[in-house]
Amino acid sequence: MKGRLDRFVWDNTTPEAVLLRQLLKQHFMGFESVGIIGGLVRDFALGGRYAFKSDLDLVIQGDPREVAQLASRVGAVANRFGGFGYAEGPWKIDFWALQNTWAATAGHVAVRDLADVVRCTFFDWDAVVYDLRNRRVVCDKTYFQRIHSRQLEISLRSNPGEMGNLLRAARRIIRWRLTPGPVLAKFIVEQLDERTFAALKASERRKYGDRMLDGFSSAAQLRAMLLDGTRLQRELAGQMALALEPSL
Repeated sequence: MKGRLDRFVWDNTTPEAVLLRQLLKQHFMGFESVGIIGGLVRDFALGGRYAFKSDLDLVIQGDPREVAQLASRVGAVANRFGGFGYAEGPWKIDFWALQNTWAATAGHVAVRDLADVVRCTFFDWDAVVYDLRNRRVVCDKTYFQRIHSRQLEISLRSNPGEMGNLLRAARRIIRWRLTPGPVLAKFIVEQLDERTFAALKASERRKYGDRMLDGFSSAAQLRAMLLDGTRLQRELAGQMALALEPSL
């Protein structure tokens, strides 16, 4: 995976990759160190360049005041997790100072360098960083084994965005045909009821172009599907078969 990331970030000649290099060099590479966390790296682990469907998340080791000054220069908007977000061309970039990582400021994880950030993610599949300066992938030694197992689990349970994580869990399990680990399964059982089900569907309609939850009529139906990986795969296979049948 490191080789694929190296080629995409540093050698790829597509317009989006060229723009990414320009943005990194112009705004971010002047800091002590910068890492791409989660999304892009995870998607490359799943299926390479063409699996990448995420925003770009950058964690910056440097003075938080300088990170805030950068945000002001590029017109980034502050978010409730201590970071900033802005868009440039096809790229939607979220970035934050290392020491402002939510898990660190909330006292859950001691964060001193990029390697510590992999202990700060809600999902274990997001617990991976591509260190841009040193061109290395930082993750737990079992990371790729977990990806290969197709089981999604919670890494750090404490998180301020439970509804957002519940929605992401549902969409990831459905889209990638995963099974939830024991802790994530318990989280789904505890959090998914008719009230949160309605809120999830409304949130998905606002945030995503593809609506994966519209096919479910109740929290119980969605919960049963998410917790039964075998059933999920059967249902998806059936939907694909129907989509391929010629119309009469």
